[in-house]
Amino acid sequence: MNNLVKLDEYSAQLKDLYIKSDETQKASIFRLFDTILSCKDVDDICLDIKKIDKITSLANRESLINDISMLKNQAMLIILHINQIEAIKQLYGFKAVKEIIMDKADTLKYLLKDNEASLYNLDIQEFAILVRDKRLFDKYLSILHFSIFHNIDSSTYSIESGKKIISNFSAGISYGKKHLYHTANVALQEALLSKANYKVYDIDPKYAELRKLSLDKFQIYKTALHNGNIVPYFQPIVDVKDCTVIKYEALARLKLDDGKIVLPYDFLTSAIEDKTFEFFTRQMMQKVFNIYSKTYVEIAINLTYENIKSPSMLGYIKNRLDKYGGERVTFEIVETEEIRDYCVVENFICAVKEYGCKISIDDFGSGYSNFTNLIKLNIDFIKIDGTLISKLLTDEKAKIMVQGIVQFARSINIKTIAEFVSSKEISDCVKELGIDYLQGYYHGKPKVAKDYGLA
Repeated sequence: MNNLVKLDEYSAQLKDLYIKSDETQKASIFRLFDTILSCKDVDDICLDIKKIDKITSLANRESLINDISMLKNQAMLIILHINQIEAIKQLYGFKAVKEIIMDKADTLKYLLKDNEASLYNLDIQEFAILVRDKRLFDKYLSILHFSIFHNIDSSTYSIESGKKIISNFSAGISYGKKHLYHTANVALQEALLSKANYKVYDIDPKYAELRKLSLDKFQIYKTALHNGNIVPYFQPIVDVKDCTVIKYEALARLKLDDGKIVLPYDFLTSAIEDKTFEFFTRQMMQKVFNIYSKTYVEIAINLTYENIKSPSMLGYIKNRLDKYGGERVTFEIVETEEIRDYCVVENFICAVKEYGCKISIDDFGSGYSNFTNLIKLNIDFIKIDGTLISKLLTDEKAKIMVQGIVQFARSINIKTIAEFVSSKEISDCVKELGIDYLQGYYHGKPKVAKDYGLA
């Protein structure tokens, strides 16, 4: 069969697919064709496909950040946060959450016009609307106000069990071109804190101070990254039986020109938004491997889903493991709501296991993955979310949840680590629950390598 005949067959299949697609899927097909016509490499096509959210078929966070970076004029960004989603997940499971997300997506698609505004699904809890035409700003503010916040039908859902669920939105709105995503997030956080339907960035004088603080942090981060001042600190993880150190976790810090150390809370958001997170991770990882190569201790390195789904980052990690080996390396993968495709996680684990690396799921209990997903992954450790550990002495529900995690992990031969062990009382409680390893200020604070004899 020659290529022309094949092309006719593929054209017929594509036509059938297009007819059966909804408007969003049709837009995705058009976008893919634009990419094919303009790209020089098949990898470009693959990248475009990955920018589509798998649940809603909407463009994702990566697409939004890219679209914002291409703005030539002032735009309006609305970030919509789905409230009550965590409680719904705990009570009714992820299936109910998925139903709500898809229903919200359909509602928003109905309200927006493709040629006026772009709709994105950022994660399990957030959508975004980008309006590029200044003449339409007031229109979409009115849609937000009257069709989303004051429409009770759009907030009420009936799930398969027949139960009625209320889930509404909070929103952050920002206008401009630079730092649009970050400023909309600042407004969203203010809306959530004040329990308002929405907040618009910079309409209140206090936003000016918030913006200055955000930009100052951003500049500090960029300067530190440029000057190579990403510094690894190390915190011991000890055996519950005799408190001997079994490994050290590498934790990122920024070192300022005056010697002051800045914690991740103050710069990680800037790193992710600025699309330099991979360069940040590489700089941190190289410094950790430099220390690793001069010691005989085991070291744990944190990675996000964003890191491991990046082909270039995966290539860098393999390159470092080829050079330094991986027998004493544990990669800690943060369990968050960002993890959409567990095949990505599974493929990463298979790749690094070939070098002898171990795998830990960090902050287990904080995200939405379940025990079924865990069984599929070839992991060695579960690090139980620190917020659960810190509540052990005061919250019986947290204690019961930790007990369940420990029993489950033990049944499938996975070791458990408790973080945020900050006192003798918590340490004793953790030991009673049968957790294998401990980490926290009570057993050692994060310090520079030389303070633990690692350099």
